[in-house]
Amino acid sequence: MGIFGSRHEDGITKPRKKRFWKKRWFRILAVILLLLIATGGYAMYRTGTTLSKISTRDGFIKSLWKSIPGIGSDQLQGEEEGQINILLLGMRGNNMLGGGLLADSIMVVMARPKENKVAIVSIPRDIWVNYPGTSNQGKINSVHALYEEKGEGKGMEAMKQIVGDITGIPIHYAVRIDFNGFKELVDTVGGVDIYLDSPFSEPTQFEGENALNFTLPSGKNHIDGSKALFFVRARYASSDFERARRQQQVLLALKDKLMSLGTLADFGKVNNILNVLGEDVRTDMDISEMKKFFNLANTTQNPQISQKVFDTSDEGLLYSTRADTPEGKTYVLLPTGGNYEKIREVCRNIFQ
Repeated sequence: MGIFGSRHEDGITKPRKKRFWKKRWFRILAVILLLLIATGGYAMYRTGTTLSKISTRDGFIKSLWKSIPGIGSDQLQGEEEGQINILLLGMRGNNMLGGGLLADSIMVVMARPKENKVAIVSIPRDIWVNYPGTSNQGKINSVHALYEEKGEGKGMEAMKQIVGDITGIPIHYAVRIDFNGFKELVDTVGGVDIYLDSPFSEPTQFEGENALNFTLPSGKNHIDGSKALFFVRARYASSDFERARRQQQVLLALKDKLMSLGTLADFGKVNNILNVLGEDVRTDMDISEMKKFFNLANTTQNPQISQKVFDTSDEGLLYSTRADTPEGKTYVLLPTGGNYEKIREVCRNIFQ
């Protein structure tokens, strides 16, 4: 073997072929690939950083890996069966006075993408329930706070189990947002429009929160994050049931605003919004599921919407009573008939 070539049987030494990685075409291709990896990698890094903050399922490295197209879940849970059920929880937030991790708002959003249908069901926070895995009982709004003490995400898992038992449907995912995150979300999209048949007033609840005697006139109201938060929290002058209806109203107004801005058509915009919300939002979706969910939401245009608030009316399927607690008797709600079968029937047939 020669130093600069190879010797053949005829004794003639021929020049060795130039290694392919030394050729000009390969170097140009390598530069192009490196540029693509650098730019795409940075985009994946940003997406992974943002979404890993709000997902309780994955760590940063796993989140970054799942931000690569083609990696992660092929389908959302429930998609193959035709219905995806998502639990939405609203609360004060960590380190907030008055029970920061108590669930003030409990809603289930049921989506049937192929049928272009969505249903929203509100679960009152005063329903008396059995705590998962124990013989103890309490109001449903306390479940998240109690189980979150066992570890981040445990509260959502427990709430999914309880709400699934009440509604009779599998709860595939959960999303929680605190007051500050909700306010920032509304402000980030430039406010929302709500329509009132009559004037709304909450004269006493928000004393000390710069909203004493909070009022809105009848007709169209364009409200910012602070006003939206007061509107969905107010209950002293009305009731928890009326508050649940207002929460559904603002949720739909927020959906309309996001659609009108084209936000759901651009995951980059969604990622930017989630980055603003930061610590104020949590979900048990992984990154691939979040992306697929937003893509699916973008294809659901002007869906048929059904709504239900369970309450103490004749058709509300709940009644009020008093339950014994260490602090004394407290107001609670129980299902009519002694079980949840009628509530489950409504949830099963809500699209019909």
